[in-house]
Amino acid sequence: MKRTLLLINLLLLSVCVFPQENIEVNYATIKKYVENQSDDYQQLIERFEANDSLLSLNDYALIYYGHSFTPKYKGSMELWKELETLIEEKKWEEAYTQLKECRKKNPVSLKLLIYAVNLASELQREEEVQAYIDKYIKLSSAIISSGDGTSEDTAFKVISVNDEYQILNNVFKVEGLKQQSLVNKCDLMEFESSPYYEGTQIYFDISRSLDYMKDLFK
Repeated sequence: MKRTLLLINLLLLSVCVFPQENIEVNYATIKKYVENQSDDYQQLIERFEANDSLLSLNDYALIYYGHSFTPKYKGSMELWKELETLIEEKKWEEAYTQLKECRKKNPVSLKLLIYAVNLASELQREEEVQAYIDKYIKLSSAIISSGDGTSEDTAFKVISVNDEYQILNNVFKVEGLKQQSLVNKCDLMEFESSPYYEGTQIYFDISRSLDYMKDLFK
């Protein structure tokens, strides 16, 4: 487990250290693509699950943000209580089976991918560990290429609050998280320091999650 966590840290460090390509995330365009070209989007998901090395950063962005326009999307309301109970009880095989069911509903969740890495490691399935790590890295790269986090206009775009905490804790390694506040459609996260992010606050655009909640409770 320690070796796996070290590998994750080294790979995530590369996400922060090397210059990132900037990508434009246009939700209207992505929605139109997912709804009108659902077969093509499904093929992207299948390539993602197969760890297709030919997928570009823009492909990963389309995969990640596109999920929020599918019927499976639950915003920030998803709960994985059964899975987490099995993990707490160290029932690794049962937890791994449950994890795969959860990922069928949400293949782009960073939190589920971390669970996948840890469970595959416990079960000594090394190739699967690496495959899950690669997915985590590529999706994280897409997210931090969506902005720079310094303002509402340039906020990192996430489709789930869970994902913003993954970016904070596992990519930027923030220390001393002070406060979270909602600024229009952004979460403003304030903290003491980060070895990989300049400044002490980061904006995350959570408009997709908020819009889902708004539609849900109309």
